[in-house]
Formats: sequence, structure tokens, C-alpha cells
Amino acid sequence: MSDPRIELYETYKKAIFLYLYRSTMNQHIAEDLTQDTFLKAFHSLSSYRGESSLKTWLFKIARNTYINFSKKKQNKIEFQSDLIDEQWAEQPDQYKRSDDQNQIELTLLQLPENYRTYIILRDANGLSYEEVAFVTNETIGQVKVGLYRARKKFKEIYRNLEEGE
Repeated sequence: MSDPRIELYETYKKAIFLYLYRSTMNQHIAEDLTQDTFLKAFHSLSSYRGESSLKTWLFKIARNTYINFSKKKQNKIEFQSDLIDEQWAEQPDQYKRSDDQNQIELTLLQLPENYRTYIILRDANGLSYEEVAFVTNETIGQVKVGLYRARKKFKEIYRNLEEGE
């Protein structure tokens, strides 16, 4: 019989890592935060009440882990393009990065954390408004307004990067 913790980790590690990677743009930090997220989840698994899916619950833990990390560091995490290019060079062609992908990630990094979270959870991970509200401790209305503003700000920053500003 397999360990449910291993199944939980194997099922959700990629989604949690990608969320944290898109939040930090740093592979090593994202890996550390992913480990921290799952350690916290394993320690509190007995208190999981089923108010959300396990995936949503893990995203909430991951977000709180990231926010705590950011508060401790008190500085902006730098985009490490050389490391990212090296990491992706080893991936199959379907995962290779394009200039557009680099620009998307640079844009995400310039957004406030809450805007970045809305976009990553809703647009990149397909979470429902209800699930995003659970992760962010907000109402569905706040999430919808926040996502609208996040997308608008994303487009503005993306255009500015395209124009070289």
C-alpha cells in the first residue's frame, strides 16, 4: 500500500512548483519553497477539513509560504535569466522558452504579489473564482475585481516591455 503523502506530493508537486517558480522566477528558491509547502501540508494534513480541494488547499499553503519568505527577505527577488535559460535548455522542445515566454515572466514579476497570484492561479492553473478566493482569503467579488485589475496592469506592463520602455 502506498503512502498517501507520497501520492499527494507526486500529484501536485509540478503545479505547486510552477506557481512558486512564477512567483519568484528563481528555480532554487521555488524548489525550497515547494519543499516547505509540502512539509507544512504533511504536518497539518490531519487538520484538513475538506473545505476546498486538496489542490486548492496546497496552493493556499504555497502562497502563505511564499509571502512569509518574501517578508523575511525584504528585497525584490531578481530575475535570473541565465539560470532559467540553462534550466530550460535541458527540457524537451515542448517546454523550451520563447522570447514571448520570457517577456510574460518578466511582466509577472513586475506585478504586485496579489495580482500575480490571481493570474497564476486563475489563468495558468485554471482554478475557479471560488478556489482563488479560498487561497487568497477574499470574497469572490474581490477576486473578480482583482483579476480584472491584474489583467489590465499585466497588459500595460507587457506593452511597455514590448516597446522597450
